[in-house]
Amino acid sequence: MCRPDTSTSNQNEQVKILDKVKLSEGDEWIRNFDIKGWTQEIKALGKKLEAEQGPDDVAHLNRMVGWSNGFAAFGLLTMGFAVNPFTVMGLSLYIFSRWTMIAHHTCHGGYEKCHPNKSRWSRFKFGLGTLWRRFNDWFDWMMPEAWNVEHNNRHHYNLSEGTDPDLVERNQAY
Repeated sequence: MCRPDTSTSNQNEQVKILDKVKLSEGDEWIRNFDIKGWTQEIKALGKKLEAEQGPDDVAHLNRMVGWSNGFAAFGLLTMGFAVNPFTVMGLSLYIFSRWTMIAHHTCHGGYEKCHPNKSRWSRFKFGLGTLWRRFNDWFDWMMPEAWNVEHNNRHHYNLSEGTDPDLVERNQAY
């Protein structure tokens, strides 16, 4: 999936098109929206947040990994007591925390600039290479390579559009 054209000429064309469009009530602010100013603010914010990354982020990740592993251990250790809600909750919280707090941020490169262990906490290495890495980082049915393409390319470049594979409104329709 190609990145959208964000050149100045493309932005000027969008403004010309917007002048011809009748906007709904409450959307008039779009006509006067300063795209260039907003872009500069977002880039400045990104640089500021990136500069603030450090040991606190690594400590937070390590705590989340610890909690996630604890949920997995609890779920696995309680499996022998017949079907019970404790096992279900433990394994569910393990899988959920692996996806939402660990894999998602790592696959976006969130720890690449601050974590000292670059061989594990890199979007190009997480869950990849060996069965051991896959088991420890990404113990799920979906391959990390497939998720990286689907989420990072198809989802983020088509956010909330009809071609977004994660579009909640479409995915919840029966």
